[in-house]
Amino acid sequence: MLPAKAARPASLLLILWPAFGQSQETPSLEQLLNTPLTEIPTQIEVSTASRFTQSSAQSANLTYVVTANDIVQFQYQTLAQILQSLPGIYVSIDGAFQYVGVRGLGQPGDFNSRLLFLLDGVRINENIYDAGLLGSDALIDVENIDRVEFAAGPGAAVYGNNAFFGVVNILTKTAQQLRGAGVKLSLQSDGANKYFIHTANRLEQGSEWWFSAGHQQHPQMPLAFPAPQRFADQFEQLNNEHLTRLRLGGKHQGLRFQALWSTQRRNSPDLLPTPQGWLTAPVQDQNDNLLLSLAHQHELRDDLSLSGHLNYNSSEYQRAAPLFHPEWGLTSLDSDQLGRWYSGDLLLQYQGLAAHDLLAGVEFQDDVRQQIEVRFHHDAELLQGYYGHNQRRSFFLQDQWQYSATQSLLLGARYDDTRVSGHRISPRLGWIWQWSDTQQIKLLYGSAYRAANLYEFATNFSFDQPVPEDEVINSAEISYEQRLSTRFSYRLAWFDAGMRRLIRMTPDAAVFSNAQRIQQHGLNLDLDWRLDSGQMLTAAWSWQRGRDVSGYPLQNSPQHLLKLQLLQPLPMLSTELSLQVLALSRRQVGDSMLPGYGLINAGLHFQLHERHQLQLQLYNLLDKVVYDRPMLLNPPSMQPGRLFGLSWSWQLW
Repeated sequence: MLPAKAARPASLLLILWPAFGQSQETPSLEQLLNTPLTEIPTQIEVSTASRFTQSSAQSANLTYVVTANDIVQFQYQTLAQILQSLPGIYVSIDGAFQYVGVRGLGQPGDFNSRLLFLLDGVRINENIYDAGLLGSDALIDVENIDRVEFAAGPGAAVYGNNAFFGVVNILTKTAQQLRGAGVKLSLQSDGANKYFIHTANRLEQGSEWWFSAGHQQHPQMPLAFPAPQRFADQFEQLNNEHLTRLRLGGKHQGLRFQALWSTQRRNSPDLLPTPQGWLTAPVQDQNDNLLLSLAHQHELRDDLSLSGHLNYNSSEYQRAAPLFHPEWGLTSLDSDQLGRWYSGDLLLQYQGLAAHDLLAGVEFQDDVRQQIEVRFHHDAELLQGYYGHNQRRSFFLQDQWQYSATQSLLLGARYDDTRVSGHRISPRLGWIWQWSDTQQIKLLYGSAYRAANLYEFATNFSFDQPVPEDEVINSAEISYEQRLSTRFSYRLAWFDAGMRRLIRMTPDAAVFSNAQRIQQHGLNLDLDWRLDSGQMLTAAWSWQRGRDVSGYPLQNSPQHLLKLQLLQPLPMLSTELSLQVLALSRRQVGDSMLPGYGLINAGLHFQLHERHQLQLQLYNLLDKVVYDRPMLLNPPSMQPGRLFGLSWSWQLW
């Protein structure tokens, strides 16, 4: 039986169905774009692994792709849900922030700094925590995402710092994909709602522009931690969130401009002791992010092209934590974490040599503002202040050499020079053997590093502890892929990695230190199956294991991950049924052994009319109780139970 709040959205379906349920004799463009593939695509283009567009078969990296069509069909609401669907990745949440673990490493206290996040090729990890924002705090609405590429494995040879376990590139829609104007309304049974509008236009001379705005609010979010019984109602009312995102951009010939801005305001309940007794008050968080990006691509001649970016980013996170002061009464401890930086790159691709594809690039990033300030709300005097000014300069060179009809070799290296952590060289070597038209083997060796960020420096400085040294990973991977038919394929991949000086939080001291050497290995098996009816089934099983030199297992490291996705068209109803299964084994976090779990999500996607779509989703179908503990300083947090959602999209023109 559906929750009471879901009864009204369900009845809305019955009202809309007669008006928009008529079948279309001629399929529209929207219907053609949403038609499921009956064969596995063979020429998927990717650009993340090597920083230029090529077939996934030519890329030495394992690259996973989630398209805009996948986002609609499986009704992903956040970037975290998109990444959660990929092999070897698992996501946990503490009630506010969403943390990603990759290949068996999800270190408590890490804010996604071991993945490099790009937006249309531009780095968006902020410069205080090196954090990647995945949830409602993300910079972009999922409705604006054209595709997400995840290039697994170390990527420092072309990207530098933070590309430790891989690179996530979020490629956005332009006017060609947005196609006119539209609105979308989403509701959930827990009271969350979202409004999204967009408009775009392509001009006759080939220029185009686009604009979108999204607003989301969650008046009473589920509590991640149990509330004292007498304060339960007050806690629920104080647990809320509001966010707004804007996106503006345009293209003219080879020039592209884009501006994105997001603001998130979140309140979470706290309980304070006062002389008059216990008092409830909200912890207030505000997260503001801005990206201005200018990109240009120019074909100098048929075999020589030049491209580049020039970007400005800012990120500000403010927290007001309530407390009772003997002199001031109710006040707050205010923390302001502000980062601003300029970055840019220039890439030159040359294909004039027989069998060689050469790429050379230079990059810079100037962190003009890195600050953490803490003070009492009623007192202007600074209690703590930490400041940084890092600068990064780098150069990289890469050659993909097709030395025979069936084999190619990838050679690459990058030199990074930073003001804070010195210089480093990161090599990469890959080999691809196209064994036959249906079989392929890939080998890849690479290295990556991550330097301590300002947050880790400030934490250790507060306790008179030294700054952790740079952590380093060296990884070797082998994969075998075979297409048994045009509708069934599988891929088997093995990785082995050695990590030195891994930066991790010490549970008993709440500071960061370098771990001893860690050895990590794992196996991924992916299956892809298509049928004539448009039915699609994908499955991924990951086995991963990591140990330090003493044999102690890694924190928050499940050994097994299982992911299933089923898409079943129902032509008579102009509907698609989607099912998603996510399961992982138990894992140790601090003094807690968190049990494994399995989640089932189900959805229905109705094409009511050429311009109208309706989506129904049931998240956590079996209402499983799930616990996560991404922060050692907090007890295990409980994830939301069963949720019902409804979304309606209207393409105006």
